[in-house]
Amino acid sequence: MEITVDGRKVRIRSASTVADLLGALKLNPEETLVKVNGKLAPGGKRISPKDSVRVMRVIFGG
Repeated sequence: MEITVDGRKVRIRSASTVADLLGALKLNPEETLVKVNGKLAPGGKRISPKDSVRVMRVIFGG
């Protein structure tokens, strides 16, 4: 599985859903957007080793 977090590639042993992946990366799901194969994905979305996953942290503030 190809995983990119904020523009840098990372490796994860295993994750079956987007929520599992965010947990393994220790990222808050309320502060991230996840794209699987180019499409926004909710936490329950299943992911496989063939998928391309892009995780982007959302910036808050004003």
